[in-house]
Amino acid sequence: MRHGSKRCSSALAGAALCLGCAAHPQFATSSGLDKDAERSAPGVIAPRAEVLPEPSRAGDARDQLLLLRAPAAPELARQVVRNFLRATVNEAQDRLELLLSPQAFIDSAGGRQPARAFWRTRFSQLDYTELKGQLLFRESDLETYRAEDLARLPAGRRIPLELAEDEVAVRVPIRVSWAGRTRLFGDELVFRLQPAGARFEIAEISEDFRLP
Repeated sequence: MRHGSKRCSSALAGAALCLGCAAHPQFATSSGLDKDAERSAPGVIAPRAEVLPEPSRAGDARDQLLLLRAPAAPELARQVVRNFLRATVNEAQDRLELLLSPQAFIDSAGGRQPARAFWRTRFSQLDYTELKGQLLFRESDLETYRAEDLARLPAGRRIPLELAEDEVAVRVPIRVSWAGRTRLFGDELVFRLQPAGARFEIAEISEDFRLP
């Protein structure tokens, strides 16, 4: 073979090698990627973190994201009232105050005043432990109302409270309101309870009662 033919063959081989490199482009290796970047499988879109809105009782269907707050069960409100009356006949002031909202007040025959101070005065002047063991009220006597129920009450059964949409009223007729000749309760107590997270707290008490 002649030397010219060898040089031609070498040139053709070099050209073929260059064409092969052009047909197969080089890709970046993992060493060239950002090590701090979050990785995911091909074709998988990483979920976008959503900031949840505050829960509400109602919303617009056009809202992209809506978080509704479920109304608390009226039974939770009734249980608060039971615990309150139980604390009263045991004169457990600390337990009683845990069931009251910070601004709770009582509206009685003596006027409107802060509930905590009023019950401290009642315990200092009257002996509520005399009613321990007495049937103060019956479970079947408890009446529970929401705001939409109040307008349907007959005139003689209206309660002296106004309710917000998420509040509950509990009426308790008192069966034993006297200890001997001393009056300890009005004929009935009406509680306005407001939601506080997953529970209820007493915001207002209405009672036809006056200290002696």
